[in-house]
Order: sequence, then C-alpha cells, then structure tokens
Amino acid sequence: MTATPPLPCLPDVPSPPVVVDAARAPTAPSARAWLRGALLAAAAVFAGPMVPAGHAAGPLPIADTHIHYSHDAWEVVPTAEVIGLMRKAGLRLALVSSSNDDGTQRLYTAAPDLIVPSLRPYRTRGEIGSWVRDDSVVQHVQERLGRYRYAAIGEFHVSGSDADLPVVRRIVQLARQHNLILHAHSDADAIERLFAQWPQARILWAHSGFDRPANVRAMLRKHPRLWADLAFRNDHGGGGKVDPEWREAFREFPDRFMVGTDTFTPERLHYIPEHASWSRAWLADLPADLAERIAWKNAESLLMPVWRANKAGSAAAAPRPDAVVIDGARAPLAPVSTAAPACAQTTGAQRLAGPSAALLYRTEPATVAVGQRFSVLVTVCPATAQTELQALAVDATMPQHRHGMNYVPTIAKLAPNQYRADGLLMHMPGRWQLQFALRLDGRSEHLTHDITVR
Repeated sequence: MTATPPLPCLPDVPSPPVVVDAARAPTAPSARAWLRGALLAAAAVFAGPMVPAGHAAGPLPIADTHIHYSHDAWEVVPTAEVIGLMRKAGLRLALVSSSNDDGTQRLYTAAPDLIVPSLRPYRTRGEIGSWVRDDSVVQHVQERLGRYRYAAIGEFHVSGSDADLPVVRRIVQLARQHNLILHAHSDADAIERLFAQWPQARILWAHSGFDRPANVRAMLRKHPRLWADLAFRNDHGGGGKVDPEWREAFREFPDRFMVGTDTFTPERLHYIPEHASWSRAWLADLPADLAERIAWKNAESLLMPVWRANKAGSAAAAPRPDAVVIDGARAPLAPVSTAAPACAQTTGAQRLAGPSAALLYRTEPATVAVGQRFSVLVTVCPATAQTELQALAVDATMPQHRHGMNYVPTIAKLAPNQYRADGLLMHMPGRWQLQFALRLDGRSEHLTHDITVR
C-alpha cells in the first residue's frame, strides 16, 4: 500500500508516528500507558466548547463511524466498559467493525440501540495485508453473513490494482447481494476500481483516503455515492478552529463528511470520549447546521436506512423465504400468489411490456420533484396464468451520470402481484430511469422507464 504521511493523534500533542495498514501493530505496554495518559491529558486542554454557536445547551450528539473492538481488546477493555465510554462520549450511534467479528457482536448484544454492525473481512488484525489474496476470507464472510445482519462490509484495506483481485471482487459482490455499504481504507485508485465493479455502490472512504482536501473534493465531485470519514486525522481542525481548505470542502459537500475515532488498538477505546469532545471543539467553528450534519446527521442518513432495512429480516442474512436475489440484488418481497391481478390500464399509470409479463406503475405524488420522497405503486401482470412472479425490485439511476439514488426503497405487498415501493428520492434534476427487476419462473426480467425530474 502506498505510504501515507504520519498524522498525530491530537493537535499539538506529541505522539508516536501513525502506523497505517498492514504495519499497524499493538504498542508495547509502556507505550500504551504513555499514549493513554497523553490523550487523557490533552483532552482537558483541547476539548473546547461543547456545541457550535446557535445550538441549545448540551453536548452535540456524535455519530462515530470508525470503531473497532478487536480480539486484543476484549480482555483489556471489557464490553460493558466500552459501551460506558461510548455513552459518556454522547454517541448517537457507532459504526463498529472488528477483527474478528465476535467483538462487534459483543458490543451489539450489549447495546443494540447504539451499535451499527459492519463486517470486517479479517479474523485477526494480522490479516490486514494478506486478506486480498486469501480465498478463505470469502468463506468466512459468507458464514458471518449467514448468521448476522450488518449495515456495511469493512473497514477493509485495499489499494490500487489489488481492488481488482478475485477475493476483493467477490467481497464487493457479496456487499451488493446483501445490500451493504463498503467501508474502504483505500487510495483514490482503488476507490475508482470499486465503483467500476459496482457503479451503484455506496462507499464510505475511511480517513478520507489520507488525502489532501483538494483531492478529496475532486473524488466527491466525481462520485455522488462516495462519503468520507475523518477518522485518525487532525489536519481538518485544531485549537477549536477549522482548517480553511477543509472548511471549503465541508461547505461544498455538507452531506458527505462524518467523524470517527479509529480504535485500532485497545488503548484508543479510552480515547472515544476525548475524541468526541475534540470534535465538538472544531465543529463549533462551523455554522450550526453544517456542524450537526458532520457530527451525526450525515452518518445517520447514510447508515440507518440500510441498517433498518437489513435488520428487519431474520437473524440470518442469507436470502429469506420472503427474499430472493435478482442479478445480485436482494428483493425483499414475500412469495406472491398466482391469482391474476387486475391489469386493465388505469388512469395515470404507465404500462411497460416484457417477454413474460407486463407492468403497470404510477408514482405518488404524480409529479416527482428533486429532493422530495415519493412512492411507486406497481401491478405485475404475468403473460399467462401459469407464470409465477417470485419477486420484484425497484430502483432508479441517472444513465448520463452513471449513478443512482442515495436511498434504498422499501417494498410492501398490497395484494396478489400488487406492491408499493416507498422512500425513493431523486437528489438531482435531469433524466432518471426507473428500473423494475422481476423474477418470473426463476428467470430475471428487467423493465425500465425514463422520467424527467425538475
């Protein structure tokens, strides 16, 4: 992996050089004690104001999008203590991934209201550099996806052309199949390759790629489905002030940044409250609305719709009896009745015809506007009484821009072969393409219709 410049843990606080990627290793006990003491002492100096100007009294909620609770931390910092540190920090939610995943499951069991699980591919932290060429990683990930629910896969480390290796490609396919965000510790080249594999992916760019603000902005302009966490870096804020270049990045992309601690060694778990206080200090230098977005709203907007949709099923993440996979995408619908629906043309409905079925749809409201949620009412009409509709998925993309929605719709069955998709939102004006994927008698069929959104 390309070397990255070392970043200290807190502004103006002497600290050991940052060790990134496969080179990360637990510090010696003496160094651990020194680091913890330095962090605790620094927090008292740099904590600063608790809330940005314009906020009501009380600490600004924080969504920490970069927490690990790996195997070497379980005995050092018990589960109950970790949850206590998170609550002391005033966390609204915590995106947690661990090496191995048992650490994440311990925290989720202890605080399901707080923990949003992400599946890290590693069984030990020593696999950070080797996992991309280890076929057994795929089997491990499949096994965990068969037992538990997640919002994301990652944080995983991959750089450059390694993103095109077969193991990484298979992990991306599993993320697509199970409706998971990718949390990627990657350079810009690897991010490009991940999007090439899955243009509709939602990628959370760990550490903002350890890249400069100008380069981060360029990537965010190019990829509307890319978000960036600020974990384990402090160049964006210090002494209660926001760096001017980062301020411009935050202003240009107010809905794409979020904060994180990165507890990659056990002692950094004790730093969660101090990191939250330090984050509140520099966030207070931003307008209140922007500060709230970066502090927690952006994370909640990205993570929670996916997490709620994924955990709504059974404990197993494999396709349920009421879910099938259409070209790698899960379609969470109950098996439908073969009873024929009413397929006469209705006022305001669009009719789409395919080889094995016709489809009628209309939107509510009838006119779709930019930035406003809408629903789609769908009736599927199989060509014959013997044709069985097994599942339906609804999505939307902008073909010219090669990206789709930032939201995952939920689909409910209303009657035999009649459905309602809720929660769609077009975030840009222009030509959009509504997409309907059907599974009929075990075969996939796709129907599309263009709409113009203003």
